[in-house]
Amino acid sequence: MIGSIFDPYDRKARLYPALLVMLVPVVALALVAPVFSSQLAGLASLAVALGGLMLLSSLGREWGKRKEPKLYEIWGGTPTTLMLLRASTSLDQLTLDRYRKVLSKKVSGLSFPDPTGEASDPSRAAATCESAVKWLREATRDKKKFALIFAENTNYGFRRNLLGVRPMAIVLCVLTLLLTALNAWLSSSGSLTAITVQSWISALVACIGLVVWGALVNADFVKTTAFAYATALLAACDSPSLATEKPKARKSAATSKG
Repeated sequence: MIGSIFDPYDRKARLYPALLVMLVPVVALALVAPVFSSQLAGLASLAVALGGLMLLSSLGREWGKRKEPKLYEIWGGTPTTLMLLRASTSLDQLTLDRYRKVLSKKVSGLSFPDPTGEASDPSRAAATCESAVKWLREATRDKKKFALIFAENTNYGFRRNLLGVRPMAIVLCVLTLLLTALNAWLSSSGSLTAITVQSWISALVACIGLVVWGALVNADFVKTTAFAYATALLAACDSPSLATEKPKARKSAATSKG
């Protein structure tokens, strides 16, 4: 848990989504039952001690990763591969050719197909792009040299994981709304005029939460950051920092057996 707090990626991409899931019920509880508000800090500390948030953040990442295949299907493929393929790239021709040339020189044994080869065997072309991206991803792990890539990857992880915990967040918002309504009804003996302002605000918070999680957190919400990350990753081909990286030769079969 301490590691998640201090690590920039874990904090934003994994811990923050878990905290946002709990936002609506915690705020509603503090409004409807102020007597518990002074105890929320203690409850939160206990949850952290028990690893509750860590579990939720881990589940968020797991559920977010499970969403990726469906997202790629909706988008037509992985963003980096789409940007390296001639048929689907958003890059201009000169930039695409330059990126491909750099990657071909860097990755031992890699050769991008020409337009005819790409059109005749799109699966092989996509596999070539994916192999190049795998190398590029490993070559740009340094957070200081490639700060923009790290930042965009963190943004993408945050939104992807928000999409992963979206069903749980919606369920909690609905439960919060129902429990708030039940509490308001019982405490006011069924009289609308006797319902407290805090109860109305609590219900409003739950409704806002439903709108945000239900309407805003979707595939398009993730797509923006996914393609921003892909753009930053491929732009590393023009980075002087990448020019100093040595190509990684593939191990021979004999070496791998040993």
